Amino acid sequence: MRLLYLWPLLALVALVAGQTTVNCPNPRVRKAWSAFSQTEKSTYIDAVSLAMKNGLHQRFVEVHMHPASEREAHACMFIYWHRAFLLAYENMLRSLGAQFACVTLPFWDYPRLGANFADRQCRSMLECSDLLQDFGGSLPRDRNGVRSHTVSGVSFRSDNCVSSRMTENFCESTAAFNRKQCLGCMPRNDWSRAPVPAEVNLQSIYNSVLGNGRQTLEGVTAGIQYGAHNMVHGALGSVMGTFASPADPVFYAHHTMIDALHTVYYDCAVRNAVIRDRTRDPRTWTSCRNYFGRTILPTDVIMMQVSGRDGRFTSVWNAANNPLYDFFKDLPQRYIDYADTLGIAKHQYQYTFQGTTLADMNTQCYRFQATRRLLAEESAGYPSQASVYGVVKDPKQCLAKQANWMADATALASKFYKNPSDVNNQVQMMLCVYYNECLGGVFDYSDTFKENFRALVKPPCRQVIDDLARNDCIIGVVGWEKVLLKSYTCNSPSREFA
Repeated sequence: MRLLYLWPLLALVALVAGQTTVNCPNPRVRKAWSAFSQTEKSTYIDAVSLAMKNGLHQRFVEVHMHPASEREAHACMFIYWHRAFLLAYENMLRSLGAQFACVTLPFWDYPRLGANFADRQCRSMLECSDLLQDFGGSLPRDRNGVRSHTVSGVSFRSDNCVSSRMTENFCESTAAFNRKQCLGCMPRNDWSRAPVPAEVNLQSIYNSVLGNGRQTLEGVTAGIQYGAHNMVHGALGSVMGTFASPADPVFYAHHTMIDALHTVYYDCAVRNAVIRDRTRDPRTWTSCRNYFGRTILPTDVIMMQVSGRDGRFTSVWNAANNPLYDFFKDLPQRYIDYADTLGIAKHQYQYTFQGTTLADMNTQCYRFQATRRLLAEESAGYPSQASVYGVVKDPKQCLAKQANWMADATALASKFYKNPSDVNNQVQMMLCVYYNECLGGVFDYSDTFKENFRALVKPPCRQVIDDLARNDCIIGVVGWEKVLLKSYTCNSPSREFA
């Protein structure tokens, strides 16, 4: 019987012994999954699979789930909290062996995903995304109906459970890992039935990051969090529709994209500006109350709680006996230290947007326009590929059409509106109507998702459609429908396109 009591301690020793310290000689540079070579993709998938097998992956889920930690992660410190979380996870992957020493988290190229769907070259999140396919994809609903699963104490429903090279070692809790009774698959919904939301389209991405003159941390956080962030979580559902979402490796590519978008904002609104005090400037700081009702300060230690062997929770920064400690210990502990990815001491990192539509947004900033030349040149980095799901995708063609429409729509709207923010807003409304009338509709979150994520704000395009229906606003650009139909088709148009 004694072995039963010692097993958790022995498992902890095995975890620590299996970690290696190998320094990468190269700068830490993150890039899009579509820019990964096949070798890089294989290495990353193997790293995540090994992290699951070693019991480390699941422990990050538990950090994200702790009530006090989660509260700070999904309020005003959304960007900075997750930035530290992602860095620690990346450190963990790098510790797994010499072959993983230079692994970086990939970001999910949303504008590419949105362009594929808008051009009707694919019909769903699964068909439109090589990342989802490479991460194991999804399965149709089980013949016995919806399944019930529990991950880190959170119960939810899913269509099936996917066992792939990346997910076959998944364990739903540390307790299950210690018992050697792991699920061995990833709960997922049928992503072939999930439409791509308008909020990941390039026009929407620009709006959420820089549109309407967003020049505060509070503004860009709201734009990103309540736009693409929430919509992707809601569209994928299952465990991704809960705060146990770090269980699915897709979470890390999703949040790395969110992190990348903040760096675009920072480069445009902050980097070359005169900031006398980052702790007081609204471009780099905002505040709200934490789980305990106290106002979060710039110098506060980030709330990251882990469980000890006695079952009590403590800060990961002080938990020297916890398997995750080594991945956090050298990271800055204060929120304000995560304002700039290039200022995080020896853990500084940057993004390369080469070959993506974010490259020129990152340099043109508030003057960004999706010109035909701009997107046609960038799309050359995307080779055509045949999807294993039977849809031939041509990202170059999709992005070219996106460029044509955005350029034409912006030019037309500029004849009726002079303020760039107003022009941008009109083009955004056109996009929302196109998705609603021609691409299957735009939708509100499910009641379950609203409860899980405390989503009190409607998705941006759903709000636009509701406002138009109530006649609270109008698209004041005459002839916009014809301009849109020059680039895109609409098989079931409403009277808007009649």
